[in-house]
Amino acid sequence: MTADGTTGLLVGFGSIGRRHLTNLGRLGVKDWAVVHTGAGTLPFDPPADMRVYPTLARALASERPDFALVTNPTALHVSTAIACAEHGCDLLLEKPISNSLDGIDELVDAVERNGVSVLIGFQFRFHPAFRRIRELLDAGVVGAPEHVRVTWGEYLPDWHPWEDWRHGYAARPELGGGAHHTISHPFDYLRMLLGEPLDVRASLATAHPLGLDVAESVDAQIRFAGDVDATVHLDYWSRPQIHRLEMTCESGSIVWDYLAGRLATWSTTRPEWRTEDVPGIDRRDELFVDLATHFLDVVRGHARPVCTLRDGVHAVTLASAIEESSARDGARISLSTEADGMTQ
Repeated sequence: MTADGTTGLLVGFGSIGRRHLTNLGRLGVKDWAVVHTGAGTLPFDPPADMRVYPTLARALASERPDFALVTNPTALHVSTAIACAEHGCDLLLEKPISNSLDGIDELVDAVERNGVSVLIGFQFRFHPAFRRIRELLDAGVVGAPEHVRVTWGEYLPDWHPWEDWRHGYAARPELGGGAHHTISHPFDYLRMLLGEPLDVRASLATAHPLGLDVAESVDAQIRFAGDVDATVHLDYWSRPQIHRLEMTCESGSIVWDYLAGRLATWSTTRPEWRTEDVPGIDRRDELFVDLATHFLDVVRGHARPVCTLRDGVHAVTLASAIEESSARDGARISLSTEADGMTQ
């Protein structure tokens, strides 16, 4: 137990759940309960002693946790989060918060009625590259954005060597899989940089090289205020892996390459590429440590979540609009702003 008596509940012992548990343990949280149903693919070898329960109901009947980590499959997030919120737990809710908008209103109600705090696990909120890009834009170094291109592709069979990739949550529709759900980070960080999206046109994969029943790729054109377009390509196929953002602005360009750990800027006032080193994929866990540190500050009342439930709802709304647009042959779908009335 930590000095202030913090108790954590982990719901979902997959790779991300184990990562959060390990990082929070190193930050001092020693008192843990875990819900382990046995349905996961990761061997159950927790890095610390903890009380184990076969169901969430049993855990909540026996424990009084200060917070819960909701890290089970995407399709189970909302029901799990509602149950934990009703018991007064602050939440670290993994992204995306759901694979549909079903139950979102009930979750928002439970959170607001019980006065709990929610941090959504979009760890790129903590990447210094995005803070730096925001600084460059605010300072007018490259002028206003005109167009952004994000490309993120990874070969799904390489993700989790310990499991049959066909059985993981990312590959199964009943668990909330699909590239537009599993690799949804750009839907959040583009809002950080460009503000609220207005509408989207998109197509989900019609050819499935991996033979899955979920979308293996997505191509989306998202329009933001000021007629700034962002094109986003996500896929489960790319070898080698790629994660790159290219921003064309009025008087220059910005290019961020996550794998290389490099941010490059070109400006008409200084027409040469200026390169800065930023954390690359080899320093990936630093983002999760920063997220865990911030979450403990939230739980202890020292900070407000930097990525709120409202932010999580916006990402799911965009993913749902992408599905609708694809089903309607790429029709332009206006994005709802219902989440704007939320308190967090």
